[in-house]
Amino acid sequence: MTHSSRVLLIVLISLFFAFTQSFAEKPASLTLKDRETQKQIDLQRSNGFSDNEIDTIHATISEHLKKMKKLQDLGVDKTAAQFLGQTPDTVKELFLTDAEGKLYLEFKLPQGQSYIDWPKVYLYDGVAFIYPNKDFTELDKIMLMFKRVNADGTIYVKEMRRLINPSPKSQSTEKDEKGEFKLDVNSDIQLEYYQALTSDTVWPNVPVQKATPAISMVLNDAKDPLPYDKQKHIMLTYKKMIRKVSKFTYRKLRNMELDQKQLITKIVEFN
Repeated sequence: MTHSSRVLLIVLISLFFAFTQSFAEKPASLTLKDRETQKQIDLQRSNGFSDNEIDTIHATISEHLKKMKKLQDLGVDKTAAQFLGQTPDTVKELFLTDAEGKLYLEFKLPQGQSYIDWPKVYLYDGVAFIYPNKDFTELDKIMLMFKRVNADGTIYVKEMRRLINPSPKSQSTEKDEKGEFKLDVNSDIQLEYYQALTSDTVWPNVPVQKATPAISMVLNDAKDPLPYDKQKHIMLTYKKMIRKVSKFTYRKLRNMELDQKQLITKIVEFN
């Protein structure tokens, strides 16, 4: 190879590496937005998934339960069942007791058919278990339980999912360094998944299950967090469901208050 040929080859190689290096640098500039997005995700994860509305709903539900318990202690539910109807009625227990001896309120969630995995069709139902603390000043736990089973097909699949908030706090009276009221970070929300491929498997509609979940996760585990889009979806689902619970406890409380007023009217009717 002549000297001129060597020079030409070196020049071509240098141009090739310069071109490929400049071309390879472009994706780095294109991922700047992704890096900034990841910073925001990491920041939110470190601060938790605080939500003022969720804390407010927790406080509202807790207040409803406290007033319902007071009316129950006065005997309003049992007295109304005996004297307000055309015939005496047996009253259902307002607060149930779980296998661990703790009181809870049960609320039925929607039932129906699900087409989310079309063409598969599922039958689904749900139930919520609301735990007050011992003196009914705050909530102790909220559990949302969803079951579904395929309505058609050759393979039988029964599933149960449970979303558990072990510490559903109301808005704190304490303030942070910015002077704002502290919010619950919700990072400890738990997820459980159960599956069975036989129809004889039964998961009772009770909060304490004897079966062990096939999969269990924590919403915002510092070492192994869930995908961010799933974390947001879980919090939106949780907020949607506890809104329903708040409406249910309000209606239940309102009915008990109306029964109390009717009982007083019945007592003072002298003509």
